[in-house]
Amino acid sequence: MIYKNKKDFKFNAAIILFLIASVYGLIIRWNFTFPTELINYKNILQAHSHVAFLGWGYIASLVLINHLFIKEKIAFFKTYNTAIHIIIVTVFLMLISFPLIGYKSISIVLLSVFGLTSYVISFQILKNIKGNSVSVKLIRYGIYYYLLSSLATWFLAFVIVTQGKSILYYNTIYFYLHFLYNGYFVFVLFGLLFKLLENQNIIISKKEQWRFFIFLNIACIPAYALSILWSNVSIVFNFIGFLAAILQLISLFYLIKIVRKTIHNLNWTYISKLLLKFAIISYAIKISFQIVSAFPYIVTKSLALKHFFIIGYLHLFTLGFMTVMLFLLLIQIKKLIIHTWISKIGLKTFLLGIIGTEFFLFYQGFLFLFKFNSLKFYNFEMLLFSFLLVIGLIFIFIPQIIKKTS
Repeated sequence: MIYKNKKDFKFNAAIILFLIASVYGLIIRWNFTFPTELINYKNILQAHSHVAFLGWGYIASLVLINHLFIKEKIAFFKTYNTAIHIIIVTVFLMLISFPLIGYKSISIVLLSVFGLTSYVISFQILKNIKGNSVSVKLIRYGIYYYLLSSLATWFLAFVIVTQGKSILYYNTIYFYLHFLYNGYFVFVLFGLLFKLLENQNIIISKKEQWRFFIFLNIACIPAYALSILWSNVSIVFNFIGFLAAILQLISLFYLIKIVRKTIHNLNWTYISKLLLKFAIISYAIKISFQIVSAFPYIVTKSLALKHFFIIGYLHLFTLGFMTVMLFLLLIQIKKLIIHTWISKIGLKTFLLGIIGTEFFLFYQGFLFLFKFNSLKFYNFEMLLFSFLLVIGLIFIFIPQIIKKTS
């Protein structure tokens, strides 16, 4: 049986949503390689992006918060549990509504239901999570930044009605994405990692944890300046964004110190340590890109080559950091089975897919940037590595489906 209990239902729902979202991504790549009018690119893209974050990322992170931070008697409190099930049903309905009608009435209603229900979950977590450790602080501030990001979704309706798709419209979307990416997911994932290490009796320097948290937190709000540089704002915003990126770099320095001191003491498999290194490297590259993106010349070129650099950056975060970190955490709490040969092949195939898609996205972008001849078979190569992502996920998830109840 696949659903052993309520926790398994939430976990399996998250991975099924991720698999479907990845299939949608493959359809998008197929359409670039073999164009057809049967595929509505914009609608499929909406479904792909919304389900990847709101389905896979958000639900999987809730499963982990529930497991690592909240006591059993609280975790299944009726209101909290019902809210998560509403979230799951809502996201599954988005899989249908977005491809069929796009960002219109039904999809907007579903997003509104999701938003209101996520508030219930957020306040339940803030109410029930206890302690003053850095891991707890990271989770709390992750929730705060999620609530902050959600304000943009309500404001967006006002902007559309009054101004249409103006500069304010796009900057509102970037506000939402910034505080969802660099706020909620970054803070929550590192909070979960630190809590996992605490539970496994791994000693971490409290001073270095606090410094990591402080610099990361100070940088989060001003780092939004990097998201609005495209709209011809004052050069002051470039300096603000650059300073915020440097603060993130300082926090990364303390994170690397923590990882280097602890990784040799971890009683983890080679696969788990590989995932940790992969996620940290992806995160470090992300911060490097943010530093570079503060320079006006790079801003201009990134806009002109957004289908390579910006998409590459988003995929680096979503796949290279967020998803790999979620895999690591789920493996460690025994939710994700990765000790079978098929799951190990699947994981390595998935990582190869990430490396391949990132390489070709940025390589093609740099070829255009420096005015070299572009890759002749770029779309086919991207399709091939996108296919590896989907195959890898299928191989990873097969053991989850066929596992026996104990």
